[in-house]
Amino acid sequence: MSRSPTTRMGLLEVRGRRAIAGKGARLLRAKREVLAGEIWRMMRDVLDGRSRLDLALREGMRALGLAKALDGEPSLVSVAPAAARDIPLRIAVRRVWGVPTPSVQAPPLVRAADGRGTSPTSWGPSGVEAARRHEEALEVLLTIASRELHLARLGEEIQETSRRINALEQLLLPALAADAARIEAALDERDREDAVRLKRLRGKRARR
Repeated sequence: MSRSPTTRMGLLEVRGRRAIAGKGARLLRAKREVLAGEIWRMMRDVLDGRSRLDLALREGMRALGLAKALDGEPSLVSVAPAAARDIPLRIAVRRVWGVPTPSVQAPPLVRAADGRGTSPTSWGPSGVEAARRHEEALEVLLTIASRELHLARLGEEIQETSRRINALEQLLLPALAADAARIEAALDERDREDAVRLKRLRGKRARR
């Protein structure tokens, strides 16, 4: 940071910059508090979502094991290609204090028994249940993925905001305070010297 001129205008400039930097630090602290609150809220959602995903996957694997036992794995393999599909995902952006955070959005994934590309009679009840359970698990997975993307983005922004706060409070503000103190000391010294010179000048005039 370059030194400001040792003048009263320079002192006013430094004080103005110091006030702006202080206000910026306070705003950044408020932003960080809002983002931290959002992170705690999202953290609870993510942990709950992971618990739901674990449960959904366990139920899906249990249903698949039952379907293999009742219908036979070759039967399930034969109908699986017809049930394959593309899932249209859309990425939306939400802003928290101006921070863009991505959100994954997908249509409902659980299909009716006749919506998997083959006749419902091609699937036994256990196979239909296994397919449904896995589609439910995928819905939960996409929801968690969206929230974890959001969480990661907020975490990055909090780190960046903390770095900016530290730069202001530990570097810029102390430097501006020191510069202001330097100018004030120099101006005070100059005022004292001017007062001494004026006193001497008056003394000389009085002796005349």
